[in-house]
Amino acid sequence: MSHDRISATFDEWVRDGRAEKLEEHHADIVSQVLPKLGIRPGMQTLDLGCGTGWATRLLAAAAPGAGAIGIDVSAEMLARAEELHDLTSRARYERCTFEELDFPDGKFDRVFSMEALYYAVDLPRATAEIHRVLKPGGEAHILINRYRESPHSASWDDMVGLEMAFLGQDEWIALFSEAGFVQVDAERIQDSRGPGEESEFTPDAHCSDYTTARELHAAGTLWLRAIKGA
Repeated sequence: MSHDRISATFDEWVRDGRAEKLEEHHADIVSQVLPKLGIRPGMQTLDLGCGTGWATRLLAAAAPGAGAIGIDVSAEMLARAEELHDLTSRARYERCTFEELDFPDGKFDRVFSMEALYYAVDLPRATAEIHRVLKPGGEAHILINRYRESPHSASWDDMVGLEMAFLGQDEWIALFSEAGFVQVDAERIQDSRGPGEESEFTPDAHCSDYTTARELHAAGTLWLRAIKGA
């Protein structure tokens, strides 16, 4: 897997309108987690795989004087983020990879990622970079829908056409521990909107039938919380 291929895939998502659906799909989970990040005035957050920047703007608006930088490898995602920027939040967007974060050591109080980290070309290097750019005592909050305890997500790499890490909860915890984090834990979060009514279900590439939709909802999103030692 190459960064160029990842970039080309998500550039295409912008052109065919799929990028606009990401906020709708993930907004409920992010709205549940964001207040628990403990973002205080002046804190700086890095949003990994920011896409159109919708979560970056929420992170930047989480407290007075807070700021957020969204990074993505897709130039067209970042261009769309700039178009949608609200001009009031302290958010900005930069192009770089997860494996080479173009920021100094200890710059951020929080690192956040919604459904993106498993696209990393080199996952151990990416988690090491997350650790590096966090301040001592800083926290990483990683949200993932594709993991082994959610078996219906196993085929998503074929659907997207990209290699994607497929780890279990304990493997994710071990990965962040090996990167140097002193405390790593996880929990599952369910979308509060539920799986929807069966009569209104429409199959798509992610989910072919209502039973699968219900079981994906029951599995929920994996929320990893990792703390860097002080």
